[in-house]
Amino acid sequence: MPDNPSELISLSAIENGIVEVAINRPGVRNALNEPTALALNEALANVAQDDRVRCVIVYGSGSAFCAGADLAEFEKAASEPASERLETLFLPALRTLMTMEKPVIAAVSGAAAGIGVSYVLASDMVVMGRSAYLKLAFINIGLIPDGGACWHLVRQLGHAQAFEMAALATPITAERCMALGLANRVVEDDQVLVQARTLAQALVGQSPQALSATKHALREAAQLSLGDTMKLEGELQDQCKASDDFQTRVAAFRQSRRK
Repeated sequence: MPDNPSELISLSAIENGIVEVAINRPGVRNALNEPTALALNEALANVAQDDRVRCVIVYGSGSAFCAGADLAEFEKAASEPASERLETLFLPALRTLMTMEKPVIAAVSGAAAGIGVSYVLASDMVVMGRSAYLKLAFINIGLIPDGGACWHLVRQLGHAQAFEMAALATPITAERCMALGLANRVVEDDQVLVQARTLAQALVGQSPQALSATKHALREAAQLSLGDTMKLEGELQDQCKASDDFQTRVAAFRQSRRK
């Protein structure tokens, strides 16, 4: 298990605009202790600001995506207010995943549990291996889901399904996640990163500005009224139309129709 903070989060070289961010504590199923959580915050913040990056893949090294917060460390910090710990350790990365201009793909192998589920839910697309699962295990130790999991799940699943997932801590299999709309693809376990990379290649082939605007519009639509959403769509559409990318793509489309 890496002790050096610089080894706790691994970043790949940027290739064709794609970067891969790996949680690297496989010996504890990538449970997030304080150094790892802080390193992930920093890594994602840097990626979000890097203009060379157009798509991000997040995954866990070894057999699990993320087993949640490191319980041993959590017990030592039991007297510290949960809101402060969340704000310091976990919320910065979760906000970055949702607000960065580039799309984020979560490549989930094995378990995504506890706060690990929140990182999956904060991503824009999700690829899961057949043996992967999501588990909100908070209630087993007398806690509630956090990191925005309640916000995401009640909007994506409705109250009844979200409550069952949180109140019974039942593992939600990859196939069930697919049926519930929590995953985009379910593939063989050894193909998770392969499929994530295929999706990333497809995304970087799209208009960068339109892709960013689409993410922004969809994120905002979850909390805006219909009227405000329509207004935002129009504003973002005007920004896209004013770009050179729009003019180039329209010209290419017209040319292809003449053939």
